[in-house]
Amino acid sequence: MAITQLKAHQTQPDLAHVIELTNKNNVTEESAIVELNNLLAWQPRVASALSMLCPNKKTNYTPRFMLLKAPESELFFDLLKQAVKLNLSPTTLGYSYFFGDNKITLSKAKNKQDNFASQDSCLSAIYADVEKLFGCVRQPENSTMRLQSGLVHQANGGGLILGMRSLLSQPNLWSQLKQMVIKQKFEWVSTDEAHPLPLSIPPMPLDLRIILVGDRLSMAELQEFEPEFYTSVIYTEFENELHIKSSTQVESWLDYVKFIANKQNLPIIDSSAFSKIYREAIRHTGDQYYLPFSVDWIHSMLVNASYFGQDNMINEYSINQSVKEKSWREDYLKERIYEEIFSNQIMIKTKGYVVGQTNGLSVIEYPGYPIAIGEPNRLSCLIHYGDGELIDIERKTDLAGNIHTKGMMIIQAFIMSEFAINHQLPFSISLVFEQSYGEVDGDSASLAALCAIMSALSGMPIDQQLAVTGSVDQFGNVQSVGGVNEKIEGFFTVCKHQGLNGQQGVIIPANNQRHLCLSDEIVEAIEQNKFSIHTVDHVAETLQLITGIAYKDDNNINLYKLIHARMQSMLMQDKKKDGWLSKWQRYCKKS
Repeated sequence: MAITQLKAHQTQPDLAHVIELTNKNNVTEESAIVELNNLLAWQPRVASALSMLCPNKKTNYTPRFMLLKAPESELFFDLLKQAVKLNLSPTTLGYSYFFGDNKITLSKAKNKQDNFASQDSCLSAIYADVEKLFGCVRQPENSTMRLQSGLVHQANGGGLILGMRSLLSQPNLWSQLKQMVIKQKFEWVSTDEAHPLPLSIPPMPLDLRIILVGDRLSMAELQEFEPEFYTSVIYTEFENELHIKSSTQVESWLDYVKFIANKQNLPIIDSSAFSKIYREAIRHTGDQYYLPFSVDWIHSMLVNASYFGQDNMINEYSINQSVKEKSWREDYLKERIYEEIFSNQIMIKTKGYVVGQTNGLSVIEYPGYPIAIGEPNRLSCLIHYGDGELIDIERKTDLAGNIHTKGMMIIQAFIMSEFAINHQLPFSISLVFEQSYGEVDGDSASLAALCAIMSALSGMPIDQQLAVTGSVDQFGNVQSVGGVNEKIEGFFTVCKHQGLNGQQGVIIPANNQRHLCLSDEIVEAIEQNKFSIHTVDHVAETLQLITGIAYKDDNNINLYKLIHARMQSMLMQDKKKDGWLSKWQRYCKKS
């Protein structure tokens, strides 16, 4: 058996090394600048791709396109642009158009003030249209024709970073850009076929490296739109999370956070704030071994904290207050859901014992709502005479998703295998999520469902003071699930309202321990033995916790023997019904 009741410190990330690091000399602005210059050291895949796209010595066969799976945000584009510039050699000045008598000529630019001179070695744009990208030809009435440069001219000789969502919404724009870059020539065309260009404009030589940035959905859309292009382009991904393997990486990540603050002219971060920042970062990633590398998330957290800054400094108080205020602003919907439970409109018991009923835990995500809500659910199970079917009422009423249905089938397979059933059972099992009126999906409630079934089969009641989350495989092993912090906090909120008695708690998969980062209130309740968290590896351990009886025990009464005896009893009753005497009596009654 591997049942473990977690101590308070085991429900939080280890902050000791963070405190030790921050007690040293504060991160200096100079070290943060070094971190900027070595930003790609955290992203070796991106660095490798950029070295191929922008080599020191350009050749005709050098790749010209790169796909980067990363967020489309102004702040990220700005950091990426600076990193790309480090890889690029100085660009040429570009070109200049000269207007003469009914003639336009092209020559190399002499300075950056020329009309089509290159403005920078790398430019970026999240949104681009025809005019912004390619420039345009303007000819006002009673005036001479003018040419306006676009991004491809201003970045000529260097690199151009573009957001994919904008390009994919304008397929013709993307096709034109691709052809120009491949042919290394920009040709002026009229946007209106009915009105051709009044003068012939010489084409401009074009030497561009294109970096297309987008999420995975955008990448999939491009792959479907142009599969040949997708297979020939450089592809890489910006890792949005940093895998922590040593304290050195933690220290470097803290330097990176301070660099973001410096980059956006935010208040200085005091060393007292880093433990809270680190804790919120773990909460964001949902894993104690990963820290977010998301520029936008770090920036947003620091901006919120700066509102509560003191003496132009972000300290521990600033982070605490910003987190509380943010939670309060976002919690209206969550409070309304819990109010339904508090007023018994949705019935959840956190005391007593009930046969065939467990408190499961789920996570609800509403469209447009920024956070996931943990909510306890009541799963009930009844045994009745039937044809051996596991009746999943959610699936029967089309309120279950495919993954939920898969979980129910796994439960059925486990029961059939565990009790060596090689014939049809004379009873059926009905299982339902009580007071659930929307679609149910996912397999995180399969452990709770299996426990309810075992309780109903054995006739042994389940302790309603404990809630269960986890998925199971066909061998009864408990597997990790998502949203474990939100689920625990949701059940704790209900228990707190109904009264904490020291016996309430949550059972989670052992593999989920690394994902714990609970609120200070729950940690305090665990320290005071008012609430508990247990980890399990197998359904047998879960059943022992919630029923108080071992699943298998050669020396005492156990759940397995009780279930097996009940099955045999029901089978014997079913055989008696099919005997010749029973059949003759039924025949006589009909006559």
